[in-house]
Amino acid sequence: LEAAKVTWGLYTDGLPGAGVLYNVGLVKRWDRNVRFDIAAFTSQAAAGTLPNVSFLDPHIGAEAPDQNDEHPPADIQVGQKFVSDIVHALFKSPQWKTSALFLTYDENGGVYDHVAPPTACAPDATPPKLESGDTTAGGFDRLGFRVPLVVVSPYAKKGYVSHVQLDHTSITRFIQAKFKLPALSARDANAEPLFDLFDFSAAQFPDPPPIAEPTVDQAQLDYCKATFAK
Repeated sequence: LEAAKVTWGLYTDGLPGAGVLYNVGLVKRWDRNVRFDIAAFTSQAAAGTLPNVSFLDPHIGAEAPDQNDEHPPADIQVGQKFVSDIVHALFKSPQWKTSALFLTYDENGGVYDHVAPPTACAPDATPPKLESGDTTAGGFDRLGFRVPLVVVSPYAKKGYVSHVQLDHTSITRFIQAKFKLPALSARDANAEPLFDLFDFSAAQFPDPPPIAEPTVDQAQLDYCKATFAK
């Protein structure tokens, strides 16, 4: 994105998920600030000045009942309120008519999945690094367990459930297709680009649909704090 001069930004409510991997190098890699707080996303959405691509993360850090990332022991209603606030900020933005928001997760939350992870195109020829005592070489040629994916857009198909096999790199592939960017690996080069979820011939939701904004039940949150706080 940076090389192609496609504007982008990382909006986080605390430590960014990518920061777990890259630490301070994440914000020092470019000659400008790329990380903003969620309040900046809300204000830029209202002003119609969001970049071409935005990455959003809830707060990731010390887990507590009032965290909004939905990791245990967080009260899930706090995380759902966070998602709702982001969606409604986009609803109210003058950029809504040309937007697509993808909501997904990095894991399945520990819930049993009866569907075995399918095989997948290996990203490259680099094998896994084995530790002492490992007996199975394995490979990066299989997807993980299923996770939710929701698309929010004027062009999202109404009431549609896709049966196309997608993976996390499908979002990467969608961005590459939109901005004519090269693939990063064989995995995203061969991923389905999420077009199945859209009808680009006509906007299904030229005006945002009326979706009630959730509230946080303070009594339930207080119960979680009293019961599960470390």
